[in-house]
Amino acid sequence: MDFPYAGVTPNELSFAARDERYRRLHEWGEPSYLHPSGLRMIWKYDDVRTVLDAVLPGVSTANSLDPLVGYSRIATTPSAILPFLRHLLPPPAKATANLTDLGLHKKVWDTMSGADGHFTIPAGQRHAREAAMSAHFHAALDELGPGSELDVTALSIAYAARVTGEAVGLPPQSWPNVAIWSSAQSGLLGRRMHGRELGAAVDALGWLFTVSARTVAHGSGLACRLREAELPRRVAISAMANSLAAGVHTISGTIQQGLQRLLSAPDRAWWSLLADPNQAGSVAIKLMHLDPGLVAWKRRADKAITLPSGTTLPPGPILALFAAANRDTAAFPDLWNLHGKGKLPLTFGIGRHVCPGKQLATLAITVFLRELHAQAPNAALTPAIGRRPPDLLFSGADIAITT
Repeated sequence: MDFPYAGVTPNELSFAARDERYRRLHEWGEPSYLHPSGLRMIWKYDDVRTVLDAVLPGVSTANSLDPLVGYSRIATTPSAILPFLRHLLPPPAKATANLTDLGLHKKVWDTMSGADGHFTIPAGQRHAREAAMSAHFHAALDELGPGSELDVTALSIAYAARVTGEAVGLPPQSWPNVAIWSSAQSGLLGRRMHGRELGAAVDALGWLFTVSARTVAHGSGLACRLREAELPRRVAISAMANSLAAGVHTISGTIQQGLQRLLSAPDRAWWSLLADPNQAGSVAIKLMHLDPGLVAWKRRADKAITLPSGTTLPPGPILALFAAANRDTAAFPDLWNLHGKGKLPLTFGIGRHVCPGKQLATLAITVFLRELHAQAPNAALTPAIGRRPPDLLFSGADIAITT
């Protein structure tokens, strides 16, 4: 039997095909696999949790935001050289996922997501945040215009860009660019880009950091909080850029894949629950468990390590498949029950490396699903056309509906 993800990535598959390959993955005879990309894949829940937590000596987060093709490929790609020199020298500072200075990491994280962090949503503000996100949904829907079919992929990306842009304090005229910048960073992290495609991604990433620098210097919202925290300027710029890039495809990818699952179910039971305000959040949380837009994250073994489970990993880069770990029946014996018990899903990381935008993303996905159901309760999927590119880190779906 071939390794289930040797030649294909979740981004290329329907939800049903992913389900089957995740099932086969947990039947694989070994606890790790050296992928052709050079990344060593792990997928057992306890192993992934340990590696994501990065507390075990020898496990490093330093490579988390490194481009998959490596900096040498960028340096030898003609169309990538000029934008890299113009926008990305000196190279961006480590600020969030890849920051190894634990004291500085805590300061950045507290500024973004501590008890009174910028992305923390107090209970008293939840209703207002929901109303703002609902307005973003309808504004994005209006921008698409009328038609016999609704392109949910485009709608979800435009919505996520608006939510993310507003959340970090970017002016509205810049919100459409957030999706372009996010695509650049996510593509560089998980795809093997070449030639002009690589050059375009580096250029877009460069503009992301250039705009982030301007926003940190003069902007409000997150920029103001970063300045007040007196973080080093380059660290603050990277924190801003990473926040902008992270939101779009993690939110939209979950929405796209989740809707594919909801609308394909024969009884559409979970889809129907979106009409109940008391159940919509549970449906969204379950979809983030089963179908996250971000499916894996990078770590590095600085030396040969033995995990608490007994799994041994040689030195080198690691790809922690947390979307696969979320399917481990040893951790989730009642996986397909909407309210099934189990361990903490690893969608947003764990420990000190938990995603600072967890609350924001959860609410954003809930609001989108609830609004779409209200808009089109009898929605039906239209046949998908084309094939999505291989991507080791991010996953989505090209879907449209008739209403």
